[in-house]
Amino acid sequence: MSSADSDPRRTEILHAVWGVIAQSGMGAVSMRNVAATAGVSVGRIQYWFHSKDELIRASLVAMLGGAERLHADATEGVDDREALWELVGHPIPRAETARAGVSVFHQYVAAAVHHPALAALLAEAKDGEEAEATRLLARLAPDLPDPREAARALMATADGLSLRVLIGGLSSAEAERTLGDQLDRLLA
Repeated sequence: MSSADSDPRRTEILHAVWGVIAQSGMGAVSMRNVAATAGVSVGRIQYWFHSKDELIRASLVAMLGGAERLHADATEGVDDREALWELVGHPIPRAETARAGVSVFHQYVAAAVHHPALAALLAEAKDGEEAEATRLLARLAPDLPDPREAARALMATADGLSLRVLIGGLSSAEAERTLGDQLDRLLA
């Protein structure tokens, strides 16, 4: 991470992007709206980001990097099973603040359908998550015929459950219980 990437003023702008998305959706992201949310001038945003596209990409990179750091912190010193649970269970929003973050993440996913750079960033992140889940499953359940396929199934289940929680069809506790049951069956 460069010193520019860790500059608090730049970080404040990226957080404002998330605020705009959380409040009004991805379509509302503009230099003007982000500036208003961050309490800075449009010129300040243009100092760091030359285009709206660059601003959106940088905000996704920051979100993915933040998620990676949170995962590293949450799994420091834990056993493989707990690390796997943290990895595959993270999409399920467990608190209202997490709900907003997961919602913003899903808006990036939706935008990626028509934005190849966002799609590439998200695919790389999911590939890394899948590789780590595969590694952990192979260690935890060495007799699994295809740990990679099992990792994909766990990740897909968690992603689907997170959508159900976001739209109100399922509680976080129910989603976690369902995912936990699937994990228990794999590791039995």
